[in-house]
Formats: sequence, structure tokens, C-alpha cells
Amino acid sequence: MTNVNLSIIRANIISLLITLYMSMPLQASESFFASDDLGGKNLFCEEHNLFVTYNFLDNKRYKTTNYFLVYFDIGIREGTYGHLNNPRYLYLKADKKLEIYNKLNKTDNEKNWQKKVAEVPKLDYYLDTQDLNITFSPGKYSKIKSSCKLFAGTAKELRDSSLKKYLKNFDNDN
Repeated sequence: MTNVNLSIIRANIISLLITLYMSMPLQASESFFASDDLGGKNLFCEEHNLFVTYNFLDNKRYKTTNYFLVYFDIGIREGTYGHLNNPRYLYLKADKKLEIYNKLNKTDNEKNWQKKVAEVPKLDYYLDTQDLNITFSPGKYSKIKSSCKLFAGTAKELRDSSLKKYLKNFDNDN
């Protein structure tokens, strides 16, 4: 074979590889965040003594539920999210209003949980859309608050699944 033929073959192989690469499906987190509107998307996150879920309600609002594993408390609040100059991160700005549900006894069903509303400081976190971590600042060296996974179901399915996991945690205690 001549050098010209080898060059043509190399060019065809490179072209084929580029075509194959471009036609590959996006990774889960890339396709999850491909749109500015995350409405209907859900995350399940874990951190020390806490499960946290994020339900993206529309193109601006989200709802988070904190399942505290030390106490029988569940905290729910909403907030806004948006994009930063660095497309890898979303800011998460929680509202001040926090609803807290307290299960006084292990045997209480959900209807008997006490509800109180508290005004708490707004908390700003950042969602690293590449590694699916909640962080304290938008940078790859920021401390990770929680590690998350995409949840394929609806917000109700995520709530039911998380609540089941949460209550099971207390069944294992004495």
C-alpha cells in the first residue's frame, strides 16, 4: 500500500470514530441536565445522619425534603435554582419557610405527626451536575455536603421510597 492509501484509510477511520462518538447516548447526568427546565426530575442524596431528596418542580423552583436519621424529624422546604457562569453547577437557594414534621413515637402513623413551621436562615448550596454532589461552593475543590443519585421515578415514588427507607432505619434501632 502506498502512503496515500494509508492516509485515506486513517482519515476514514478517524471520521468513523468521530461519528460513533457523536452518536453515543449522553451519560445519565449529562442528559438529566441538558435542559434549563428540570421540572419533573428528582434526586436522592445521602449525607451523615440524613437522607435528602430534591424534586425539581419547574424551570425555577425545587422542593427538598430532609429525613433526619437521628431524630424523628422530616423537614420540607422549597427554593429556587438556576445556572451559573460555570455550566457544571446550579445554585440552589432555599426559602426561609421550613415545615418540620415530627414523629413523636415510633408507632405513630403519618397522620399523627406534629407539624410546625419555622423561619430559618436561607441556605445556598450548589449542585455539581457532573459528579451529582451538593456542595458549599461552585468549585471542584469545595467540600461535599451530600452525594446524590438520579431517581428515575416520580416525586411521589421518590417520597414513598425515601419514607420507607427512613422508617426502616428506625426499625433497626432498639
